[in-house]
Amino acid sequence: MAVYKDPKLKTWYCRTSYRDDTGKVKVMMKRGFTTKRAALDYEDVFRKADDRVTSTTMTYRELFELYVENKSHDVDPNNLSKYRQIAKRFLEPLLDKNMRKIRPGDYLEVRNAIESDSTAAVRYKNKAIFLMKSVAKFGSDYYEFKNNSVLIKPISLKSSDLIPNEVWTNEQFDLYIGHVENYLYKAYFTFLFRTGSRRSEGRAIEKSDIKEGYADINKSLKQYGGGFKSLKTTSSLRKVMLDDKTIAILQPLLSREGRFLFGDFEPLSTSSIQRHFTGGIRACNNFIKKNNKDPLNTKIVELPVIRLHDLRHSHATFLINNGANIVAVSKRLGHSDITMTLKVYTHLLRENELQVIELLNKP
Repeated sequence: MAVYKDPKLKTWYCRTSYRDDTGKVKVMMKRGFTTKRAALDYEDVFRKADDRVTSTTMTYRELFELYVENKSHDVDPNNLSKYRQIAKRFLEPLLDKNMRKIRPGDYLEVRNAIESDSTAAVRYKNKAIFLMKSVAKFGSDYYEFKNNSVLIKPISLKSSDLIPNEVWTNEQFDLYIGHVENYLYKAYFTFLFRTGSRRSEGRAIEKSDIKEGYADINKSLKQYGGGFKSLKTTSSLRKVMLDDKTIAILQPLLSREGRFLFGDFEPLSTSSIQRHFTGGIRACNNFIKKNNKDPLNTKIVELPVIRLHDLRHSHATFLINNGANIVAVSKRLGHSDITMTLKVYTHLLRENELQVIELLNKP
């Protein structure tokens, strides 16, 4: 295979001739690469497949492995493992099929089976559908298989699928954080709750990222194996203004040794974060049960057990419920666009509409 530049279009293309299983000479050409590097990457993947298995006998499983291998250059090993878990759980009916014999109906059948799985969340189901389509597109782009998955649609998300099951109010969080004994974790959980940051963004914050009342969120940490990684989208790159309470609780950490705000020389581990988070909830609810006994046997309202990620939802919920501009909330959360914010928190906006009507009905 050779790589060339088109002088008119100013793009790159690959061209090669090869013999198929019947002995016929065929010409393969792929145009439209914006860089020479992209064209060379295509050439590399095509050659690997040509050495390993012919295009007429390749199965979906073999194509899937080539897809994963290609992704290994820019995807965490943990995510590659998740790809294989999803394939094993949802894509089994496709794995041993010859790629040239997979029809649109085969993809539709798998898609419908994924939707009917009552044990998986809608987001996880859509990850499986996206992976199935991505492998098919990879086969179309690199090995000239017809992409028969193009008509497959993701599962529609309902508002109940998007919103968190529970969020905490400011009062509930203040009650909770009083039962987190370790100051470092107390500060970390406060930072997440009062900035709406993702856990990996918080773990990656360095002391130098806190300046002039802002937190410069410019990277995140890999969940496993350590090391920084890029943020989810370019919109995730942002500066978040800190309130007085957050500045106050972070201040003692800034004078400690080490580069990381939460963890000093090493960032906090995900396992220790989860252990301290759930331990705080448990301690808080034990306190509530012990100190809220009344003679009328009124039902004791315990602190809702939420996920760590729901601290982010709690932050957004507080802001929206108190009339914050939805565009400002979207930017603060680092959403790729306001549409995502509207989808996730549409239930809150509908509730706020009642406040609008009350204002209009005032004399």
